[in-house]
Amino acid sequence: MFRRILIIGHSNIGDVCYDLIVVGQLRENFPQAKISFLTSHRAYDIARSCSGVDKIFLLDALRGARGLARQLKLIGLLRKENFDVAVVLKRSLMHLFLGIPCSWSLTSATRSVSLKSQQHSADRYLELLRAKGIKLHEAAVTFAISDEDNAFADNFLRHKGITADVLLVGILPIAAWSLKSWPIARWNALAAILKNRYGACVIAFGKSSDDPFSRAVLQQISPGIISALDKTSLRQAMALMKRCRLFIAPDSSLLHVASCMGIETIGLYGATSPDCFYPYFHRQNVIVSKAKLECLPCCPGRGEIVCNKEFEPAPCMEAISVEELDSAIRKILKL
Repeated sequence: MFRRILIIGHSNIGDVCYDLIVVGQLRENFPQAKISFLTSHRAYDIARSCSGVDKIFLLDALRGARGLARQLKLIGLLRKENFDVAVVLKRSLMHLFLGIPCSWSLTSATRSVSLKSQQHSADRYLELLRAKGIKLHEAAVTFAISDEDNAFADNFLRHKGITADVLLVGILPIAAWSLKSWPIARWNALAAILKNRYGACVIAFGKSSDDPFSRAVLQQISPGIISALDKTSLRQAMALMKRCRLFIAPDSSLLHVASCMGIETIGLYGATSPDCFYPYFHRQNVIVSKAKLECLPCCPGRGEIVCNKEFEPAPCMEAISVEELDSAIRKILKL
């Protein structure tokens, strides 16, 4: 019976969403255990929102220390916790220096665990637990939204004159990599259709950058779209997303957050492959570009980006039509 469990997770929000899928499984099997999670400051909010995580350690949170000195300080802090088992979900050797008697490493288990090359990371993690004798329950990630963040969402909607009976649709017009984004003109056209045909309100989520693409989106976004761009923390965004019946986004952190939250989700894929990193709980809703391009997908690992696009959506994303997306929305929401 394990009493102190350390999960060594990733640093990016989208990856951490699926790291957290092991938390509920471990909690079900070891209800009295203290579960700690190691990640980066970037993913802190998503990790601390997960029900079942008792303590969070950050790779980059030790002030006044850099490089090897910071690593040694972190190792010292972790060793004091006297963990019984480390669940290692990324390529890392840190657990070898923590004095933990038992470790379950995804990388070292590939010889004994049946893992497919085109397998979602969440399935790989669950298969690892199964191989270690963990009785698996229905996969889920449970997030706790604070009263403060719920109040923010309620006030945001109230200020915009949106009542509880209005159909809310969330969108993400700015992806971290512009090639993954859908053109802002298409978002504007879709928002007009959703408003005029179904009486829906569209809310834009996300963060902008100081680059030509982000600036163009901020300038060209329709006044008919309610903008929450750059106006929320991650936890506030999650509280606001919780009120949406549908969330639509390219491959991005918030797409995966929405899927893990149980929000009906549509993922738009072109530049990136949906084969092994799709919105896990809504794979059936993924729309893949039908563009006939030899370079697809250019990520991950297909070499040079041949379309030579910078700070604008890729041709493959431009090939996804408003009509195709509207048809999917009507089917999913039964409109």
